[in-house]
Amino acid sequence: MADENKVNPNGDVFDLSSLGSFDFTPAWAKSDAGDKNKYVSYSEGEKSDTRERRRDRDERKGGERRREERGNRGNRNRSRDGEKGRKEGFRKAQREFIKPLDAQVRILPSQKDIGIIIRKIQTSHYAYPLKQLANLFLENPAATVLRFSPKKDGEVVTLQQCKACGHIVETQDELLSHIMSTHLTDYFIAETVECEPPKGQFPCVARCGMSGELLGPPNLHGYDERIREMISTRYPNMTESEYRSKIEMVRDSDVVEQWRASATTKIIYRKKGDKEAPAVDRDVAELDFRRNIANNLMSSVTTFDVTADVAAKSSYRPLIYACNDALRQERRFPGSIMFALRGAFHNRKLVFFRANDSHGPEFVVAAKPQNLDLENAIPELVEIVKFVQNNPNTTQQALIKELSGDDSQKKADITTKLAWLAEKGYLICYVNGGVAVPCEHPLYRPPQQSKKKDAPKKEAASKTEEAPAVEAAPAVEEVSVVEETAPAASESPVEEEK
Repeated sequence: MADENKVNPNGDVFDLSSLGSFDFTPAWAKSDAGDKNKYVSYSEGEKSDTRERRRDRDERKGGERRREERGNRGNRNRSRDGEKGRKEGFRKAQREFIKPLDAQVRILPSQKDIGIIIRKIQTSHYAYPLKQLANLFLENPAATVLRFSPKKDGEVVTLQQCKACGHIVETQDELLSHIMSTHLTDYFIAETVECEPPKGQFPCVARCGMSGELLGPPNLHGYDERIREMISTRYPNMTESEYRSKIEMVRDSDVVEQWRASATTKIIYRKKGDKEAPAVDRDVAELDFRRNIANNLMSSVTTFDVTADVAAKSSYRPLIYACNDALRQERRFPGSIMFALRGAFHNRKLVFFRANDSHGPEFVVAAKPQNLDLENAIPELVEIVKFVQNNPNTTQQALIKELSGDDSQKKADITTKLAWLAEKGYLICYVNGGVAVPCEHPLYRPPQQSKKKDAPKKEAASKTEEAPAVEAAPAVEEVSVVEETAPAASESPVEEEK
């Protein structure tokens, strides 16, 4: 409209200005008069710059969101995986902060196994190298004892030890859990009896996520006891909430029927030594065991002995690290075990000597070495001793072969006389097969390593077929500190000498 005032058909004039403005914008949204041409000078270049800045800002915010999502996702993964999901590098970094137990550690041989070794030396009449005997203990963790005692100016740490097996832990709760899971069957007899399969409708069955064993429906009576039994027998280091988080519910009807078929037997417990004791479930047996027996198996210690294999199973890492450090140092040179072995052998009247020279390897033997009276001895004994004197690097096998030839009867006779000479100390028979006459430093012939060549093997085989030798003496490494070998019977030629 070019003009605000118009004439109507009757000739009246409408004054539109009196009606005010037709701007229906709310008062709060109206701008000042000076802002009407606010964007008149706004150029296209400025518009593009604003768009670029807005795009950069959005990209920055998007990057921050993505980094935050990755961090949250990593946190979720770590919390879901738990201890087993941690990276190896993180675990190594944690171990660096664990300080070994600050205590004095002595490494000793087991008293029981020392007795077996002593009987072995006394009955076999061989000379054994002391250092290799010490290494024999170190190679058997069950025969190696570590004695921990506080240092004079060090911190005194109180630990908990099981009197039944020597297991060491840090807290009483850990020790009680170990005793309940390990030593219940030492006092109770477990019996498997038949029972009726459970009746009812079971929509699902619980399954252990670690072992795959079916635990039963969660609505079954005794389900909670079954959970506690699994924790005490298989996973004593886990809490009940941790174990329950590993349980999965299976809604497969075939799996439910599989569990129902396996639930036809149950385990009951009877107290040992009490024939009139009634059969009870495991939870009742555990309650009785906890009240009357468990406390007697617990002890708080600051000085204690523990075998190397038991120490390796401890959950107290400072103890494990201290054991590893002490064993590593002892394997370089077994001075502590050798010192203990000397004392034990000396108390049993065993004899020590050094071979080759005054700084040679140290040996232990049952009989004191002494010289045979060659003028009054029988000719067979004199022949054996003189052969050793004339052949200082000979072996028992070579001696028997050389003096007996192909005569089997003479071979048996020489073997018997050689054993008697070693028993009385007139000859020193080393455990590796060497033999020497008694002197200040009898010659020791170290065991030779077998060469991997075909020709020598064939030649040795042919010699063995031609003249089978006497059974060689066992090597030191073959001597067991756990099992005692019966001594070979030998006849004494004392009557012949007379």
